[in-house]
Amino acid sequence: GADLVRRRRRRRGLAAKSTEKGVLSGGMAAWAGNFDCASCGRQRLIGAEFSKNMLEKKRKDPKATLRCKQCVESAAAAEREQAAKRQAERAPAADDEKHTCSACKAALPTSAFNRTQLSKGPEKQRCQQCVAASEQESQAAVEERQRKALSEAKTAMQRAEASGSVAEKLATSAAHAALEAER
Repeated sequence: GADLVRRRRRRRGLAAKSTEKGVLSGGMAAWAGNFDCASCGRQRLIGAEFSKNMLEKKRKDPKATLRCKQCVESAAAAEREQAAKRQAERAPAADDEKHTCSACKAALPTSAFNRTQLSKGPEKQRCQQCVAASEQESQAAVEERQRKALSEAKTAMQRAEASGSVAEKLATSAAHAALEAER
């Protein structure tokens, strides 16, 4: 049953899914290289330099322009700085009101919060610094999960090499390649 499905997918050029860890064994590994960033002009970049959404966009439309992670992050940082400047210029009188950050428990002026955070209500509001720290922590956690998954894939690949099973070797090396491409 499962072998027949894999053979049919292989004939159609579809990626076989690894149910062990929920990782596509084909997927983004096929998109691991030769991309250009439209913002900074760097060329021949690997897929790891772009977000999954950007790679998916390129897969759907080969003529789509891509922006690398560095360009996206620098644009977001510049946008945050501009928003902070506009906020500081616009609302000096509104700083009289204090809000409590739900993360650091500090009573801060309105200018220390984004509009979206202020609209959440007093028990869920987080200041801009806490939001930025949370984003950095979640990014670090994602990177750590990727490193751990890659390490586990390498171990599985070594076990497959020792077992001598060609099918197992192929499956584990494909899973490893997919994880390497996502990094």
